[in-house]
Amino acid sequence: MSRVQDGDVVAFRQLYDRYKVQLFLYCLRMVNDRDAAKDVLQDVFIRIHTRREQYRTGTNFPGWVHTIARNLCLNARRDAKDHQSYDESMPYASFDAAASDVALRQRLAEEIARLPVLYREALVLREYEDHSYQEIADTLGATMATVKFRIFKAREILRQRLGSSLDEYNGNANPNSAQ
Repeated sequence: MSRVQDGDVVAFRQLYDRYKVQLFLYCLRMVNDRDAAKDVLQDVFIRIHTRREQYRTGTNFPGWVHTIARNLCLNARRDAKDHQSYDESMPYASFDAAASDVALRQRLAEEIARLPVLYREALVLREYEDHSYQEIADTLGATMATVKFRIFKAREILRQRLGSSLDEYNGNANPNSAQ
């Protein structure tokens, strides 16, 4: 990033190549629309370039970039007319690698998309981006306790919404439970 601050175009391209996929997937999960995610990703890199002087060398660069992406995703969601749009081709992996059932993964993706933004962004950063709680707190401008609560709450909501689907997937569905 210090080379980018000095105007090195090749270094900027290297940053782009290094972070484009990770940031695109993050944006996609946050805005739930491929085209909007592409637009946000482009805006992220424009913002990185135009605000390169604001980055303090030696600080958490991935956190700085994710903060930019987060803010732009929130703006995109705010500006979108249809907040419930869902791209069915979104590449979500499930939390459990053994859960290869496509229907369950799709249902999980739908439920994650329905989570309130505060819970979803913390969960996505933790489960999909593999950020530490401290990194998430820095990115979101929240305390670590707040981040832990948001992730806990997101998981709890998902457990409630997906409980019957998980039981069916695991073969534990109780046929008498409808009585």
